[in-house]
Amino acid sequence: MSIPSFDSTTRRFAHDLVDFLFDHVERVDERPVVDWTPAEDLRRMVRLDLPHADGIELARLVAEKSIQLHHPSYMGHQVCPPSPIAILGDLLISTLNQSTAVSEMSPIGTVIEKEIVRWLATLAGYGEEAEGTMVSGGSAANLTALLAARAKRGSGAVLVSADTHYSMARAAAIMGLEDVVKIETDDHHRMSVNALARELAKRDRVMAIVATAGSTATGAFDDLEAIADLRDRHDTWLHVDSAHGASVLLSERLAPLAKGLHRADSLSWDPHKMLWMPVSLGAVLVRDGIWLRRAFQADAPYLFHAEREAENLGAMTIQCSKRADAIKLWLSLRMHGPRPFAEAIECVTDVTRYLYERVNEIEELEAMHEPELNIFCFRHRSGDEVNHAIREKLIRGGTAWITSTVLKGQRVLRVTMINPRTTRAHVDRMLEDVLRLAR
Repeated sequence: MSIPSFDSTTRRFAHDLVDFLFDHVERVDERPVVDWTPAEDLRRMVRLDLPHADGIELARLVAEKSIQLHHPSYMGHQVCPPSPIAILGDLLISTLNQSTAVSEMSPIGTVIEKEIVRWLATLAGYGEEAEGTMVSGGSAANLTALLAARAKRGSGAVLVSADTHYSMARAAAIMGLEDVVKIETDDHHRMSVNALARELAKRDRVMAIVATAGSTATGAFDDLEAIADLRDRHDTWLHVDSAHGASVLLSERLAPLAKGLHRADSLSWDPHKMLWMPVSLGAVLVRDGIWLRRAFQADAPYLFHAEREAENLGAMTIQCSKRADAIKLWLSLRMHGPRPFAEAIECVTDVTRYLYERVNEIEELEAMHEPELNIFCFRHRSGDEVNHAIREKLIRGGTAWITSTVLKGQRVLRVTMINPRTTRAHVDRMLEDVLRLAR
């Protein structure tokens, strides 16, 4: 038997699969957010030594046993229900299978990525000298940015917020940087500018400051203007992990949250979060792009030809096999423009605000902070064990999906509103379940 080809049988399967997926998403409200199944049972269902099966039945198994991100009661991690146009863009990307590290292997894919980078950089307030590339996500972007920082500054301490994403510690470990200092946060879960100033005053050599715009734990935005002033005073590099929060730049109402982002030397941005792209699609931008290129200088004449060096995206990334993921965002923007994204960001932010107001009205619940965007933490006043149990019972029951974290020493319930179809009614039902499960 040969590998399946683009024949009539495969065409029928493709049409049937698209119809099945559309039906699945259109009726997702009728099923639980997750059909909780123990891992051992799932392993028995997916064994490769089982008899051959119908493709749609296999797709049905995967779909029914997945977490239903398209369900309006999914309020969990920072993983979005992707836009259908972007999903179809993924099909286009996979079919053509262009590798964008080298321009001659993906001529239009390379140009499209450069256009998307230009669009993102312009939104961020960067000038013509900025460069960037699409990466797998915030973790790769943060590592790439630190490599650019080291290319300019040399090795030294990295000062990060106590609430910074764990990828910063991993990036430092990969680079062999041992001096990573966590700066305390203030009552609003933002990096304390005063504590940062004290730490900078004690040190002769700081490679980089890492601020956050839209933290993972609470969605908090650091005071980027004040931190940039300290960067200038101490002559170091400022990277902003804005993987989650940079997308507010599309909304006139919410853009002030990221005030000062244009002053960062580098930033991360994940369209696969708040621009509703399928994973993976992240970006790293560097204000003075020469340092991004110097971080990845390599001698590979079989791939990188001097006469086309400026076109080769592989000159700015660790990746050689590099998928043309920018195409799905380009397709979405060319078909519908940026306004739908701005409306979706404002929608999930408003629903998050409603949740905050409802929690403040319920005596048994406590708001842990005032949300700035679409992430909010609260807790039941009964204590850590009860809050842990609430979350575990809730997700296994399938009526809603939220997460949990530890915030300033307390176990809390954490919500990420990331589905524009989530309404106040869904919020109310989730809170009813939380209160019921606490009893």
